[in-house]
Amino acid sequence: MRKITLSMVMSLDGFVAGKDGDCSWHVMDEEMHDFMDRYLDTVDTLLYGRIAYEKMLQYWPSAEFDQTSTEKNRLFARKMNNMNKVVFSRTLEKAEWNARVVKGNVPLEAEKLKLQPGKNIALFAGANIAQTFMKHDLIDEYRLIVNPVLLDRDNGYLTILRKANTS
Repeated sequence: MRKITLSMVMSLDGFVAGKDGDCSWHVMDEEMHDFMDRYLDTVDTLLYGRIAYEKMLQYWPSAEFDQTSTEKNRLFARKMNNMNKVVFSRTLEKAEWNARVVKGNVPLEAEKLKLQPGKNIALFAGANIAQTFMKHDLIDEYRLIVNPVLLDRDNGYLTILRKANTS
């Protein structure tokens, strides 16, 4: 049986997005890029909630062909683009980018996916769909990627903690 792994970026204070859904603070440096590239080799299906899917859709489909991007990023984009994707949404009518929309019973659909042959499944989710998966005990493994950032959503400011320069 395949496993569902939640892979989620979060701040030190537990937020997955800043004010108005801002994710500009997510770190995608060389180390993170290599980590995610190796991780994608272990899965063949990506699960999203609507909001995360729409954010990914804005970047990855064209990133494979962006000649101003690094070769490494274009290869990673190709890997992302070729993966099967499932979008859980009550409002989305159709999906692009090698994806299909599921509007119905999340636990039933997740269990059906786990029973299919193939590699493991990555849940690249926002807070809402992650909570749904947690509530129904559908997550087999958690990969929480903590960025060195504190978000204060009430006051609308962002504090970034950087590594000390030791050289």
